[in-house]
Amino acid sequence: MVGQTAGLGLALTLVVALVFRGFVGPVGMMAAGWFGLMATGVQVIAIAWAGPKIGAGDWGGLLARWGAGTGLRLFGIAVVALAVGVDRERFPPLPTAIGYLAVLVPLLFFEVRRFR
Repeated sequence: MVGQTAGLGLALTLVVALVFRGFVGPVGMMAAGWFGLMATGVQVIAIAWAGPKIGAGDWGGLLARWGAGTGLRLFGIAVVALAVGVDRERFPPLPTAIGYLAVLVPLLFFEVRRFR
């Protein structure tokens, strides 16, 4: 599941970056691309943390690891805000935020497939 998530995340990142290349230019493409890659990494780490507990059927342990993954995703949102606040030229707000969210949200829906 981790490999599938990483592949889907990279594909989504490429699509989002290319869309922003057409609308905003190279700066928007880079911001969306970097934060799409960050979203992919965050989601892969979160799934890797929860994976062993799902396979073992340890639902109490799963909740703790799922909570840690959620905290990691929220930390990613804080990094988006920090990047935009520190260097608005390199990280314009819209491409940066959408680059993160447009990759993370579909990956969250993809993760739900594990519970079927």
